[in-house]
Amino acid sequence: MASSSPPSTGSSTSSSPYRKLLHSLIYWALQRCRMSESPCRLTVSVKRSPESADSSPLRISVSDTGVGSKLEEFLELDALARETPVEIWDGTLLITTTGINDKAIYCYQFNLQEDTSSSARFTKLATTYKNHAIFSGTEVCLCLSNEADIDDFILWLVGFVRKIFVLRAANLACELFVEQTDSDGSENVCLSQDSDDVHPSITTSSMDRLVSGLKDYALSHGNISDRCEACYMDRDRLKIGTGAANNVDRRKAKGHLVEVVIVIAHTSSDLSCWMENCSSTQVLHFEDFIPYPISQSSFNVLMSIDWQSYGFKLKGGFMDDDGNAVLQWDNMTFARVDIAIHTYRGGAVEEGKRSQPERHLVRKALKSALFGLKVDHAEDFLSCHGQKLGLALYYEEKTVQERPKIGVPSTPGKITTSLKY
Repeated sequence: MASSSPPSTGSSTSSSPYRKLLHSLIYWALQRCRMSESPCRLTVSVKRSPESADSSPLRISVSDTGVGSKLEEFLELDALARETPVEIWDGTLLITTTGINDKAIYCYQFNLQEDTSSSARFTKLATTYKNHAIFSGTEVCLCLSNEADIDDFILWLVGFVRKIFVLRAANLACELFVEQTDSDGSENVCLSQDSDDVHPSITTSSMDRLVSGLKDYALSHGNISDRCEACYMDRDRLKIGTGAANNVDRRKAKGHLVEVVIVIAHTSSDLSCWMENCSSTQVLHFEDFIPYPISQSSFNVLMSIDWQSYGFKLKGGFMDDDGNAVLQWDNMTFARVDIAIHTYRGGAVEEGKRSQPERHLVRKALKSALFGLKVDHAEDFLSCHGQKLGLALYYEEKTVQERPKIGVPSTPGKITTSLKY
C-alpha cells in the first residue's frame, strides 16, 4: 500500500506525543480507505479495563477496511516512540493486516523502543488463512499506561473524531467507541457519522459534503455532544458561502485543491436556544481528510483578508495551543460564524508526498467564499463603509418623513399648507 508520511502535528502538541501517535495512525487509516475502490469503515476504539484505577491501561485500536498496509509505514513512528516516555507507552504495536488479493491475515508485533538491530524489535505472529474469503483491512492496537492524562486525551480524541465527521468523506463511515469502567459503573461514548441533512450520495461532490458537515457542526454550536433543537428548526436560515481553488495538472488529474466553506447562523428567535452571539470563530483546518494544525502562511492569509469589505470587522486573531486559528470579531451581528478550510491532493496520495497548502490558493478560495456570501445576501454583508452609508441614509430618510408637510401640492397648480396663521 502506497501511503504518504503523515503531516507533522507541529509543536502545538509536543507535550502530548500520544496525541501525535493517534493522529498518525488515524491519518494512515484514512489514506488506506481513500485508496480503496469500495466503501470503507474506520473505527477507533478506546477501552479502559475494569481493573483498579491506578493500574488500568488504556487499550486503543484503530481499524479500517481499506487496502492492506505496508510495515514500512510504522517504522516512521520511531521518532514518536523516542518522544514518548516509556512509562506512558512501551513502544509496542500489534498489527493485523491483509490485502484484497492476500490469501491470509498477517499479524506482527513491533517494539519501537527496541534498537533497530535487536531481534526483539520485530516479531511475526501466527498467520490466519482466509479460506477463499475476499476482504482487506488493517487493525493497529496499543496500550497507554495510566500515567498519561487519560481524561484530557479522551476529550481531545472525541473532538478530533467529531471534526473528521465534518468532511463526510466519500465511501467512508467513521465511528468512535470509548468504554470506561470505574467504581461508579460504566461510562461509554459511541459516536457514529450521521446527519440530519440529506444523506449525500456517492456522486455528491466533496464541497457539498463539507457544506453538509459544517452545517450540522454549526447547528450543534460547534464541537459539543448535544445539538440545539431550536437551531435545527431554523437550519434553512443558514447562509452559506463556498469557494475553491486548485493547481491541478490536467494530464495527471492530480494537484493541490483547496476548498473553503463559511456558514453564518442568525440568532434563533426561539428563547430555548442557549447560544448567544459568539464573538470568535475557531477555523476548522483539514489536510488530506484529517484535522490538522493550520500553517503559519495560511494563518497569515486569514489575518490579511480585507474582512471589512465583506461586512465583517476583524478584531484580532491567534493560534491556540492545538494549532487552531481563532478569529475574533467586533460588533458581531450573527449568532456564530463557522469556517472550514480543506486542502488535499486530487487522486490517491503518493508515497512520501502530502498536501502543502499554498497561501495563494487559500486566499483565492477564501475570497471566493466571502464574495459568494456578499452576492447572495447583499443586505447582510455590506462592507463596513456600506453599512455606515446605509445607516446615514436611513436616518436622513426618517428625518425627512418626520418634517411638517409644508407646501405639498395636493392637485396640480394648487398649493396647500397645514400651517395656520
